This record gives sequence, C-alpha cells and structure tokens, in this order.
Amino acid sequence: MEKNELLFMMDDSDSDNKESIIDYMLSWTLRMSAVSDDGYENTVQNYCKKILSKIIFGHIDYIDENFKTIESVKIWRQWQRIDLLAEIVFIDKNDRKSKHALLIENKAYSSIRGDQLIRYKQIFENEYKDKGFEKLHYMYFTIKERYQIVDDEILCNEAGYLAYPMDEIRTWLWPKTEDLKPTGNEIFDEFWIKNWG
Repeated sequence: MEKNELLFMMDDSDSDNKESIIDYMLSWTLRMSAVSDDGYENTVQNYCKKILSKIIFGHIDYIDENFKTIESVKIWRQWQRIDLLAEIVFIDKNDRKSKHALLIENKAYSSIRGDQLIRYKQIFENEYKDKGFEKLHYMYFTIKERYQIVDDEILCNEAGYLAYPMDEIRTWLWPKTEDLKPTGNEIFDEFWIKNWG
C-alpha cells in the first residue's frame, strides 16, 4: 500500500461506497461538535463546531457568536430514504434552549434525481411540524467541485437547500493552504484534510 493511499474510502471490491462513508463521517463530525471533555482534542471539536455552524447557518463562527454551547446532536441515517437527519439543541447566551433540525442529502458521483429534494423536504417538514423546533435546515453536500454541480445547485436553490462542495468547506476552515495541517485525530484528518474525492 502506498503511503498516501486512503484506508477507509475504498475497499478491494472496486465498489463505490463513498456515499455511505460520507453519511458516517458527516454524522461523526456533527456529533463531535457537541462532545466535551471526552479525551478528544479541542482542535477537532472546534473544527467540527465550525463545520456545523457553516452548514446550518452559512457562517463559520455563527455558533460561537450566538450560542453558549451545543447541548446535543442526534443523528439518524437513511430515515425515510433521507441520507442524514440531525436534531441539534443549542443553549444561547441567556441559557435558553434552541432546537434545530437538519436534513442532509449527499452525493459522491451521482446527481440529484427529479423531485428528490422536494419530496424529502416535504417528508421532513411533516415530521417536524408543531414539534417545537425553532428552525429547519436543508443541506446538499458533495465531494464534487462547484463547477460539476451546476444542475444540482439549480435544484437546490429551487428546493431551498444550501449546497456545499467539500473543498469549499475545507477552504472556509483553512483559508490559507499552509494552515491545512493534520490535527492528530486520524478520523478527522483522513476525511476532512486528505483529498480523496
């Protein structure tokens, strides 16, 4: 095995299991944003919190600027065929709980099909109607580059989803290439820092 070969992105069967890996890694990243004092480096938790902040509020530091803490993050994979469903509880600066729900659709190499985003959004909204959630968020995540998702981005805009290519999240976290250094957490580094797209 070559030194730069990534271990968990591919297997020996030549199968394309990247969308499943994306599900697990986004789930882990979001849950890590709420972990505290569990032996994980603060650096990783801070990066995970910034990723969560960007994907639901559109701003890397929104959570730090508006909330005291993230109380909990709960995730469901493949609920009603939706790739990821997350419930996040924030505590604001006045100790008030703020509940948010997040729908994530992700793609590795395929594209959005037909009315897929609108159907998922309707299912999601029916589930969370009148359940005390302050805001519902919709996100499309891909390992493709922005120029490769022009048609998907149009569908995202029409359905009210934010579209994020992985490389752009990386650039928001580390605007200068020289700042893109391993954190020491192999799971985080392999997914977010190494280029495996």
